[in-house]
Amino acid sequence: RNSAIGGIPSFPYGWCLSNFLGKDADLVSWDYGMNEGNGASGLESYVRQALMMPKSPPLFVLLDMKRPRLDLLQTYVDLGAMPDPIALGGRDAVDKRLLGLPEGDRPTGLQKWNEWGAPKGAPGQSPWHPKKMEHELMGWMLAMHMLEALDVALEDMGHDADWRSKILELEEQRTIGSAEVFLPPPVTDASKSGATSLLHGRVSDTDRSKWQMNHISCRTSFLPNISGDLDSIIQSGVTKDEEDMLKSRDDSLFNGGWVMDVGKLERDTKLKVLKYGGLGYIDMKTAYYGIPSSGALKLWLPYEGSAKTGDAPAFNYFNAIILCEVNEKRGDGECNMMSDLALRVGNEVVPKSSVSRIKGVASYLKKEICIRIDIPGEAKISFKSEEQMKGVGLTLEVSVTGPGVSREKGACSISHVIWENL
Repeated sequence: RNSAIGGIPSFPYGWCLSNFLGKDADLVSWDYGMNEGNGASGLESYVRQALMMPKSPPLFVLLDMKRPRLDLLQTYVDLGAMPDPIALGGRDAVDKRLLGLPEGDRPTGLQKWNEWGAPKGAPGQSPWHPKKMEHELMGWMLAMHMLEALDVALEDMGHDADWRSKILELEEQRTIGSAEVFLPPPVTDASKSGATSLLHGRVSDTDRSKWQMNHISCRTSFLPNISGDLDSIIQSGVTKDEEDMLKSRDDSLFNGGWVMDVGKLERDTKLKVLKYGGLGYIDMKTAYYGIPSSGALKLWLPYEGSAKTGDAPAFNYFNAIILCEVNEKRGDGECNMMSDLALRVGNEVVPKSSVSRIKGVASYLKKEICIRIDIPGEAKISFKSEEQMKGVGLTLEVSVTGPGVSREKGACSISHVIWENL
């Protein structure tokens, strides 16, 4: 599955792994070093989300060689939480003396090391991006690791006639069903993020030495996603437009509804890539964009936690909601999610004091792109079928109220809606 999306931080993507990779994913990779400095906090939160996927623990591949991140993975191995993760370094694995040899004297895999796989002038040919042979080297190293494991498996199969049933039993144990999943205590500090429980989880009620995580739900407009499209929770407030996503939208569409669109940089980049046949990229950072005249975007968030019944306050079902905008930086006059949005949750107005920035992990070019919304004390749950009292959920309304918000300066956008179920 081609699930790559370029130029993003590890969150909110990390909250939406099942959306992008599929619930049956056996392998999860992390390649966000370009956007996240040298620290390991974003990686740890991402690892903990991966450990909550239905097939846990997955084979984890770290495309990074920064020491704090390698140490973080080693800690999780030592704690027994993550068996056999892989760290791939590409150029870090190459003896630089070999690259100094004449072209014909180098090993085959290091020849044409400085040549791109795409035609000259294609987007993405920056010095920090791996070239064709570096990509091949990383693929080769990963393949050798897999083949070594396969050799061990074949040897076991030759000595154990009952190997098939044992593998099926182990696979069943890997698949998370109703069983509780325990995590080790976190290594990094997420207390300043404003979203500790969504990033690290919480101390277990039954064993204070272990941590657990509530089920986190995600709906996103980013492509490609396998499940959990943002449209599935939108009730009203959008303007339907069938135009090609790479064509500019007319201003009139934004009067009376939020509009699915892409930012200028995203559109320009995709148009450049198309000149070279697409280069294998199938991702698209689509989002719903709104201005004051767009009105209210109304959503209904289904409760996806442990079974609960009754017309209880919403905070008994939901701990918090997170809204993320598309990761693009458009200037000082662009929409500010903290001050330019009016929010209603469970038919109750959300005061500004109940809205906060997610700090540290969901950041792009030093811009925090997600906000946390606390559940108002008076907010009520609702039912998908009011007649049958089935399908518990929570209403969410988002309106743009900032008088200075415009398409020209940068409209408000929503690309991810995440919520923590209790």
